Amino acid sequence: MDFTLQSSEYQQLKQIITSSGGMFAQPQDFKTKEASMVFTLNGQTQTFDQVTFSLGGVSSRYYAKQAFNIKIRGKNQQLFGRKQFRIRSDAREPTMIRSKLFCDISNRLGIVNSVSANYINMSINGEDLGFYVIMDSLKMTYVEIEYNDKDTTNLIQCKDLNAFLDNNSLNICTSENDDNPDKSNFNQLLRTLNSANSINQISQVFDIDNYLKSIILEWLTGSWDHYTIYGHNYNVYKIPNGKWTMTLYDFDATFGQDLSLGLFFRVPQGINSNNVNTWPNAKFEDWIGTNQYVIQLIMKENKNLFLQTLQEIINNAFNPGLLFDRIDEIKDFIRPYVKADRTPVNGKLPGRLNPRSNCYDYSYEQFENNSEFTTLPSSFNGMTSNSYGLKKWILDKFVFVCKNYNIDCSIGKDYLNNFDYRTTTKKTRTTTIKTTTTTNSSVPTSSQCWSNSLGFNCCSNPNAPVVYEDNDGQWGFENGNWCGIPKTQSCWSTVLGFNCCSNPNTPVVYEDNDGQWGLENNNWCGIPKKEVQSCWSTSLGYNCCSSCISVVSVDNSGKWGIENGDWCGIPVNC
Repeated sequence: MDFTLQSSEYQQLKQIITSSGGMFAQPQDFKTKEASMVFTLNGQTQTFDQVTFSLGGVSSRYYAKQAFNIKIRGKNQQLFGRKQFRIRSDAREPTMIRSKLFCDISNRLGIVNSVSANYINMSINGEDLGFYVIMDSLKMTYVEIEYNDKDTTNLIQCKDLNAFLDNNSLNICTSENDDNPDKSNFNQLLRTLNSANSINQISQVFDIDNYLKSIILEWLTGSWDHYTIYGHNYNVYKIPNGKWTMTLYDFDATFGQDLSLGLFFRVPQGINSNNVNTWPNAKFEDWIGTNQYVIQLIMKENKNLFLQTLQEIINNAFNPGLLFDRIDEIKDFIRPYVKADRTPVNGKLPGRLNPRSNCYDYSYEQFENNSEFTTLPSSFNGMTSNSYGLKKWILDKFVFVCKNYNIDCSIGKDYLNNFDYRTTTKKTRTTTIKTTTTTNSSVPTSSQCWSNSLGFNCCSNPNAPVVYEDNDGQWGFENGNWCGIPKTQSCWSTVLGFNCCSNPNTPVVYEDNDGQWGLENNNWCGIPKKEVQSCWSTSLGYNCCSSCISVVSVDNSGKWGIENGDWCGIPVNC
């Protein structure tokens, strides 16, 4: 998607982006109706001369890459049957897969008016802004196209917090009809929902099947930025001659992304915000709030309705066998675009229009790892959290659900009973060091390690990223194979009267001259230090570089240089 704005307006847009206030400041808006757009797919071009272009999102304003909204205004002009779109950087999470996957699941379940997602490269005035997620948007143009419901007053957006479809939601949610913002029908819906004494009364006006599927998906994906936890980021719409329906939007905070940041107001039982390993361990009954009358009534009157819907979702949309394959398909499709988006050109990454951002900007390797089983640290405006490994979240939540609810999980039986991630098939990414005079092809793994007795070599790099951890130790991935990470950690904090953190990858909360500190069970703990091995390449058949020379190439083993025409490993203390 290539956009053209007036030069002065593009400069104004950039100034607004770089002048965003603090976290709780009201971000300044930008909108122009003087934009145009050229869309190119497979060599075929469509031109749109009347486009409204605006800054989008809320928390996205504080990331380096921004979010945008567009509306095609030309009469009878549409792009794939739509006129309005959300363009999102999804900078909050490392994979750019979470939004797409949530939308795919929703569509697979047949949720009415569920959002669809895909990907685009984007530019403004010829400036490459990189790779984005694009989603359609439930707006007035949508219901006119889909339902011929022009000028409806029955499309409501619940964008602000604490709209739990209680009577207070009337003043929190807004009408999408700017010309006639009448909410009297919405008011009647709220009164009916909150005075109902039975599921039957609710189902007369409200699509319960759609509602249940949506909020069960929130729970299954650990989504805190929707209805059940924050009470926002959804629409309700009354289909002509039909019922009111709920539709969620914005999906980057799903599948265990930044969950601890979303639990300021309420922490469901079973979850310890400071212990990422507990994040999937909340039951549905504890995930939903006591102030959510509709779902509380459903659970009280007919819990089997919940179980039946959960069974449908597990069978058809939320199980590891299905979703692992889908994740691999999406990864294969977007991999080259993500790599380009996260590779600097002349020292700059595309589309990072907010240089003041102090939020995490993820690397390509983090895309590869987090889309598998690796949980990563994350940061938003100085607050730290975690990005749960995408496949690991799906597996852990699936196992938790199957252990705690009387449903049939035979569709994922191979993933139950202490499923070992190391048995999964993962596409090989062989690392080849760039050739000058000598080529070092696939780097072999070392055989001196604790994992030898288990049938696995150890990782050649003692600082290899931790992909998986069990009672045996920590595991990495090299040359398409699992390898054991050498146990070289030492505990230094006991002499200061504090235990070591049980997880060496505990997020750093504080650092002083003694070392790095984390929190476990609300107590300070010292994060184990890895013993530094300055020369690591000898085990691979290459000498160490004699000094801190220029880096020629980098792979999973470390940094490589060239001396006397031969490859050498650059010491890790360089």
